[in-house]
Amino acid sequence: MKNTLFTGSTCLLLAIGTLKPAPAAITTQTPSVIAQLTNDSLQPTATVEAEVELLDSGAEPRQELRFQPQVNLKQTSIMTMKMNMAMSLANNPMSGVNLPTMVMTMETIVTKIDANGDIHYQSSCTDADVVVDDNVPPEVSKAMQEQIKQIIGLGGSFVADNRGRTKQGNFVVPEGIDENIKPMLKQMSNSLEQFSYPLPEAAVGIGAKWRVSNLLNLNSMNLNQTAHYELVSFEDDVAILEVSMQQQAEPQELNPPGMPSGTILTLTSHDAQGQGNVKMPLNQIMPLSSSFSMISNTQMQFKQAGSNQETVMGSKLSVEMTLESAI
Repeated sequence: MKNTLFTGSTCLLLAIGTLKPAPAAITTQTPSVIAQLTNDSLQPTATVEAEVELLDSGAEPRQELRFQPQVNLKQTSIMTMKMNMAMSLANNPMSGVNLPTMVMTMETIVTKIDANGDIHYQSSCTDADVVVDDNVPPEVSKAMQEQIKQIIGLGGSFVADNRGRTKQGNFVVPEGIDENIKPMLKQMSNSLEQFSYPLPEAAVGIGAKWRVSNLLNLNSMNLNQTAHYELVSFEDDVAILEVSMQQQAEPQELNPPGMPSGTILTLTSHDAQGQGNVKMPLNQIMPLSSSFSMISNTQMQFKQAGSNQETVMGSKLSVEMTLESAI
């Protein structure tokens, strides 16, 4: 479900936050997140329902795909994430950054099933660390380890319908977490819909294909996300899905939390492509296994308050994620 992907995306932001640009000018001009939350819980938020379009019903026999876990079902999931990032400044390439592999442990328990099939569950991150890698500078590994450790305890209570669409979520932030990180968590919690894998309403068979379209907002960026799914196997209530995803954003002015007054930050382009697969038992809350890789390219311009000079920044980020679950 969504909470593990939320945690993974949170770690992505934490990791990027540890990277310090080399030029002093960028250090002083790059917006810093300084806003603080006055409440340690991220309040429930209703999601914007994604548009699910069935493109092909697949072969006979067909049946409706619905999640039907039992109350008190407990799962432990291990998520592994590997990232690499390359940046450019004023169209001049900067040195690429190798980042250590991150490993997170999530525990999930189903607490209630409503008569209409809605699933209530709780989830939390119980462990998080990085894998030491000789190709990663020690200072980068240490900084990321300090950051990722802060998400231990991140979790909350959630409600999803039996098609896997989260209807409500209440995230709880661990005590002592860096105040600079809280605004990012709040914004991400307000965009829960971006982390869902909705199943089609109609009955489907092997070879079925559907498309899920979302208009998302992430860290003040409005973007269009389209995901394509294909049911490649369904046996003993275990579905195997092939997934491809695209993201695009039009040029727009950005206003992320904590950006200094008077600073103008403009997105000129954002494009991302990803693909992967999911092995999903319908009697569980989390996949047995999944893997996903994504490459994104982003270009931005920013202008410091009181200056007419615009600085162009570019980034290319590659992410590989895997997840393994056990009961």
